[in-house]
Amino acid sequence: MNRKKELFAYIQKSTNWQVVSQNITINLPLYIKASYELWGAKIEGIEILFVCVKDERMDMRLHQNALRVLDEIDNAHKVLVFKKLNSRSAEALIKKHIAFIVQDKQIYMPFALLELKTPIIKTTLIKQISLSPDADTVLIGYLDNQIENGMMIKEIAKSINRELRATSKALKLLETLEYLRIEVDGRSQRIYFISRIEAYERLKQEGILPIKYSFFAKESIEESVYSGQSALSHYSTLLDASIKTVAVSHKTINTQKIEAWQCDEDEAEFKVEVWDRDPLIFAHSGVVNPIYLLRNFRHDEDERIAQAVEMIENKIVEQLRDEDETE
Repeated sequence: MNRKKELFAYIQKSTNWQVVSQNITINLPLYIKASYELWGAKIEGIEILFVCVKDERMDMRLHQNALRVLDEIDNAHKVLVFKKLNSRSAEALIKKHIAFIVQDKQIYMPFALLELKTPIIKTTLIKQISLSPDADTVLIGYLDNQIENGMMIKEIAKSINRELRATSKALKLLETLEYLRIEVDGRSQRIYFISRIEAYERLKQEGILPIKYSFFAKESIEESVYSGQSALSHYSTLLDASIKTVAVSHKTINTQKIEAWQCDEDEAEFKVEVWDRDPLIFAHSGVVNPIYLLRNFRHDEDERIAQAVEMIENKIVEQLRDEDETE
C-alpha cells in the first residue's frame, strides 16, 4: 500500500469520513513540485489538497509560504502531511490554524470539523506540554556547564539534588520536547542535549518563572541566596539601593515560619522570594543563577535594569557559543 492510500485509510478509520481521490490539474512552480507531493481528494464533498512534505527538515516557515502560493492557485482546503512532527512544530501550526496530519498519529483539520459537524473523531489534538521545575533546572545546569553531554541519569540526579525517579521523569519530558535524547549504554542510559545556544534560545520562550510568592521580613533566612535586584547588581554594574532580595525553596519554609518572619514593607530589611525549586542549585557564590534573572527581568521597563539584563545576556550568549564550538 502506497503512502497516499495509507493516508486515506487512516483518515477513514479515525473519523468515519469517506475519502474520494481526485486528479489535480494545476500548474505548480518547480520548487513546490520538488518539495511536495500533492494529492487531490474530496471528504464528504469538501475539496481538499493534501500537501505531502518530502523533506521534513525544512523550516516550518517554508511550508507556510508554500501554502500561501497554493492558495492563490487553487481554492481547495490545504492540509500539510508529515510522517513525523515534533510537539513544538505541531503546537505552532495549531496556533496558526494550519491544517495538518501526522500519519497514523494525529489529525488537525478544523475546517472539516466546522463544515461536517461530525461527532466521531478518535484522534485528539496534541496536548500542551510545558517544562516542569525539575526539567527546567536540568536545562539551567546544562547551560551553566554543570551538566554535560554523556552524563548518566544518576549523575544528573546528583547534580540537581533530586531522587532518581523524579530526575528520570524530567529527562523523559525533555526528550519529548526534543531538548535531548537518551541513549542506552549497556545497562546505563546517557543523556545528549541539543546545542547550548539552541537550548538557550528555546528556554527564553519556554522557561518558567520559579517564584511562587514573596513576602517581606526583618531578618535574613537560612538556606537562602541573593535574588532579584540584589543578584542583578552582583552580575552587572547596576547600583541597587533597594532592600535586599533573597530566594528560598518552598520546601524549607512553612506558614508558621512566614508568620514569625513576615513584616510590613516599611519595616523590612529583606524581600523573600519563595521558589518552586531550590535556588541554591547552580547558584554562584551565594547568588541565584543569572539565567533566572534574565527570565525575571526581561520585560522590566526600568532602563537601568534593561541595560543590566542586556549586559548579562551578552556575556551568557558569548560563553555558550564558545562552549558549543569547543565540543
